[in-house]
Order: sequence, then C-alpha cells, then structure tokens
Amino acid sequence: MFTILLKTSLFVLLLSIGYQMLPATSLAERQTMDYRAQIIQYVEQDKVYLLENLRSKVTNKAEQTIIDALLTEDGPQAARLFRKQLQDYPDPALDSLSKARLAAYQSALSSTSGTRTTALQTSFILQFGSFGSLENARELANRIAPYTPVTIFQEKGLHKVRTQKTFGTRKDAETGAKKLPFNSFIVRVN
Repeated sequence: MFTILLKTSLFVLLLSIGYQMLPATSLAERQTMDYRAQIIQYVEQDKVYLLENLRSKVTNKAEQTIIDALLTEDGPQAARLFRKQLQDYPDPALDSLSKARLAAYQSALSSTSGTRTTALQTSFILQFGSFGSLENARELANRIAPYTPVTIFQEKGLHKVRTQKTFGTRKDAETGAKKLPFNSFIVRVN
C-alpha cells in the first residue's frame, strides 16, 4: 500500500514539475492560435464573411489587422492593412496570406490599368444628322442601317444619328466615312 501511495505521490510530483517546465500559455494565447487556424480555414473555404463572428473575440494585432483587411470592401484600404500586418505585426502563419492577397491586388490593378487607359482615350464616331423629330431621325437611321449599325442619340432635345462603331483615331473615322454613301462628320467622344 505504501508503494502505491509513494508511486502516486511521485507521479503527481513529476506531473507538476512537468507542467512547470512547459512554457506558460494563457487562455487568450491558446485562443489566438486557434483563431489563426480559423482565419486561414475561412479564407481557404471562401467563407470570409464568417470572420465577422471572430472580429470581437480576437485580441492579437496581426489577426485583427488581417480580419479588418479581409472584411473591408475598399481595395486600397485592404492593401494598406495587409502591408501593415506584414510590417508591424509579422506572423509566420499569416504573412503568406497577406502576401498572397497583396499579389492578387497588384495583379488586378495591372489587368484593369489597360482598360482604364483605353476608356480614357479619345475615340471618334460618325454623325449623319441631327433632328428635332424622332421620326425623321429614325427614317435616316433606317436608310443607313444596311451599310453600318447606327444608333439614335438624344442630346439637348435633338435626336442625333450616329454610328455604333467607334474609331480609335480621326484617320480611321475618315476612312470609315469614305466607305459609306452618306454625308457625315466626325465627332470626338471621350
């Protein structure tokens, strides 16, 4: 009986010494580790909206910053937050997520920059007439339609018959106008 009691006491003593040798982690620190895993899981499952449930529970700055970045609908703000996380609150478990999101943001910017440039460039159309009467505009549009697609554009009370096609340069518009059996003039559009 004494040996059993001695063995039990020795086991309890070793167990308590073992716990003292382990690094102390608070409940909050253990939850933080769980939140990292949840954040990554929600992103991988494309369920970022679930992060809203974690927002009030998270105390770790890296996690807070990542969650704010993932939940914002403002692209530049999200990019700033991802950069802030990388710079101010580096975390090996979350850094790759921030880097991936920043790369995707940069890729999206570069793919739309060509579209923005094109949209801001000046283009040209042909205009065949301008009428106070919609009926007269339709009559002219019907005569031109077999040669090129046209539209009736209303501006300041006038109905303007114009090509649907836009031309990238004035010279292209002049070439297009020469191919049609109708008088037209070139209009610059932005």
